[in-house]
Amino acid sequence: MRLLGEKKGLLFLKSRQIGLSWVLCIYALWKAKFFENVKVLFLSQGEEEAYDLISRCKFIDDNLPVFLKARRDPDQRGFVGFPDTGSELKALPSTERAGRSTDATVVICDEWEFHPYAEQNFGALKPTIDAGGQFIGLSTADKTKLNTFFKKKYHEAKAGFSSFHKEFFGWRVRPGRTQEWFDEVTRDLADWQREQEYPDTEEEALGVLKTRRYFSEDALLQMPIKYPLEHELSDKYKGVVRIYKVPITGRKYVIFTDPSEGVEDPHATIVRDHNSGEWVAISHGMTTADECARIHDDLVRLYNGAWNSFELNNRAGGIMDEKIKALATPSQCPFVDANGTLNTKGKYGWWTSKTLKEKMRLTLEENVRTQAETIYDKDARDELLNYIQPEGQDPCAPAGGHDDFIMAAGGCLVIDKYMPVGAGRVRTVRAVERW
Repeated sequence: MRLLGEKKGLLFLKSRQIGLSWVLCIYALWKAKFFENVKVLFLSQGEEEAYDLISRCKFIDDNLPVFLKARRDPDQRGFVGFPDTGSELKALPSTERAGRSTDATVVICDEWEFHPYAEQNFGALKPTIDAGGQFIGLSTADKTKLNTFFKKKYHEAKAGFSSFHKEFFGWRVRPGRTQEWFDEVTRDLADWQREQEYPDTEEEALGVLKTRRYFSEDALLQMPIKYPLEHELSDKYKGVVRIYKVPITGRKYVIFTDPSEGVEDPHATIVRDHNSGEWVAISHGMTTADECARIHDDLVRLYNGAWNSFELNNRAGGIMDEKIKALATPSQCPFVDANGTLNTKGKYGWWTSKTLKEKMRLTLEENVRTQAETIYDKDARDELLNYIQPEGQDPCAPAGGHDDFIMAAGGCLVIDKYMPVGAGRVRTVRAVERW
């Protein structure tokens, strides 16, 4: 595989029995036999699984042509050396201290989702990557567990917040597999087991159990996902802004932004049609708080001076507040205090307390379930699909996921209640005063 020679950090989400573990055993053996002082470490969920990977390497080596054979010494169950190159293959189970003080140059974590000490092992092995080594994690997904370390790292790579490169391999990737084959081998499996062991798409593999989803799966999957329109704001902000419907003169819109500083999480801005509930435009990505404010201001002005606000909680909210003041963004919903009272003395932005967040979530959940919301953006819809309700806990995003769209959408719904009569009915210019 070309990626093995190009990427230092790789994450493979896969279907069962596609031969990927064998491919990586071939890769590990090739590195050990033909490169000097290579130390390959296989890490598996248990001792037998770890030793099985070494057995596969030996099987491959034993069946090579004579001219490719090389002496193995030592030749043990969990450790193989190649004196001609000074390289070695070693296998360990995922224990609490596995990988600590290792000097491996290639680490392969097989079925990483199921390792009992995945996070601790990664912390111990990370110096391998930092020193120029290679880390490869591969696994099927465990749909009975929501917040695994493997899923967290995969979601981070998917969102572009990681140095890892991710790839998905579904059941169709293996030659010769047909729909008839799939139907036969999965005949006795429950729906969730079929999706777990033999996923066809990345969404199917990563999706949480339907019974754990906070938002209605049926309603969300009926959403008419669209491609964004070509628009000058999309060009200006390099695709961060996505326009799905241009503003209609006289139409009322609501905008809310969950800002970020563009380091650990993305911002999210949603433009919602006040009457239809359509998310007609969104902005989402790793941008600075200053940039969030400029995007917010441009969208407010584009959508008829839309009624708007933003989350004020953290440092990003404070920076955005200062920038919004400098831009004189029109049509802002005033600050609301803990008692739900509007502040009419020039204070703007919203503190999203735990109580308010719960209100935002509940309102959005009801609107999605009753199909009062229409989402055209796939990333936004997928965030709602994967938002979970763990037993006995508050709703939350899965490990490595985010709730930026959920907070932005909930904010739109809450401030909509405070919209004055006549707000946003005409296009505004920069001279328009705040509400």
